[in-house]
Amino acid sequence: MFHGIRGAGKNILEGDDTTIMEEQFQLFVNFAKNNGFQTITVAQLADFLLHNARIPPRSLLMIVDDRRPGTVENYFLPVAEDNNWTVTLGWIISDTDAELWSWMERLNASGRLDVQSHGYHHLYITDQTPEKDIRRELFDPIPLLEQHFGHRPTAFIWPGGNFTTQSVALAHEAGYTLGFTAFSRGPLMFNWVPQGPEERVVGDPLMTLPRAWSTDLT
Repeated sequence: MFHGIRGAGKNILEGDDTTIMEEQFQLFVNFAKNNGFQTITVAQLADFLLHNARIPPRSLLMIVDDRRPGTVENYFLPVAEDNNWTVTLGWIISDTDAELWSWMERLNASGRLDVQSHGYHHLYITDQTPEKDIRRELFDPIPLLEQHFGHRPTAFIWPGGNFTTQSVALAHEAGYTLGFTAFSRGPLMFNWVPQGPEERVVGDPLMTLPRAWSTDLT
């Protein structure tokens, strides 16, 4: 799970617990390359988790959260081009203006992006969130992502990692196959998805998949 990347010579702002330095990102890339990791898309992951479809022995899904076109263009796409990798984006709909849509469509033309839904307003869903607001987060991004990127999103990246039993049921209703939390719990296998107490309450591992934080890089 990636957010921002700060270039060499710049400092991470105080209180920013989601950004990593360019040097850390490059160390991650080098480690993945040197150890034979290959990226997969959400569709490949779903096929593996549902049907045990073949994927590379060391598969990697890089998800960049939020609206970060500069980070994607300057850091992730060059790495993807160099290594024949893909990059999965968790894209937020609201406040995406025409210029930003155009920018993202241009980046998407590279064939390296796998754009998925990160909500309409990036709403942190709780047990107190009204159903109409949850439905807007889940359902409203779908036609817009289809319009601008040419495919229907099949994964929902839960904003803030928040989910509830109700929101997971509504995600299925919306047609999502997978959901990603912000819990860092370990690798995924065909017949085993690591689950903590929060996920076990919901009882739906495919909608509460873990992700490792990039800020854990050392």
